[in-house]
Amino acid sequence: MSPSVEFWVTLLFGAFGIHKFLQGKVGMGLLYLFTCGLFCFGWIYDTVQSGRRYFGAAHYTHELCSKPTSLSAVPAPGLFLDEGEVCVYCSPAQYTVTKNRVTGYVREGGGASVRIMPGLSVGRSTGVSRAIRENVSELYPGTLYITNHRIVFSGNHGSFDKKLNALTTFAVNPKGIELQFGSSFYELLVQNAARCINTLEGVLNKIPIE
Repeated sequence: MSPSVEFWVTLLFGAFGIHKFLQGKVGMGLLYLFTCGLFCFGWIYDTVQSGRRYFGAAHYTHELCSKPTSLSAVPAPGLFLDEGEVCVYCSPAQYTVTKNRVTGYVREGGGASVRIMPGLSVGRSTGVSRAIRENVSELYPGTLYITNHRIVFSGNHGSFDKKLNALTTFAVNPKGIELQFGSSFYELLVQNAARCINTLEGVLNKIPIE
C-alpha cells in the first residue's frame, strides 16, 4: 500500500483490523477485529505510525518538486577547495553496504525450532539444519560534500572524491541518494534526500551560485 492509502485505511477502518488484512497479517487482523483494535490502543498506535509515514512522504515529495533557482555557498570544514571551486552542500551522511549473510538456522525434517533473534534459534529437531540468509545493511558515517566541480564523501569506509563529469547516473529515494561513476556504485543515506538531489541537479544544470 502507498503511505496515503495505508494512513486513511488505518484511520477509518483500523479498529476492525482491515489494514492488517491488507498487509497479509490475517492473525493480527482477526485479533484487532475481535478486540476493537487491541482495545483502541493498537489502532491509535498504528494510526500515528502510518500518519508519520504519510506526512513524511508528502513533505519529501513537496521538497523534491521545489526546484531551487539558485544555490548558496556553504562552509566545507575539512575539505580543501581548488581555485574557483565552491561548496554548495555539506551534510552528515552514511555509506551503505548491503551484504547477504547468515542470520539464523532452521531445522528441516521434523521437530520445531524458534528463532529468538537474528543469528539465534532454539528448538529440538531430528532433521538437518538449514541456514537462513538475509540482506543486511552496514552503515559507515561520514560527510558528503557537493561542489561546483566534485562530489566528495569523507569517512572511515567508502570514501571517494569524484569529478562531476565522471558521474554516470544518479537516483534518489526518501532516505538517500545512489551515485554511479563508471563501474563504481555508491549508496548514501543523508538527512535531507530531497535537498541533496535538488542541489546536485542544480550544480549539473549550472544554475547560479550566490
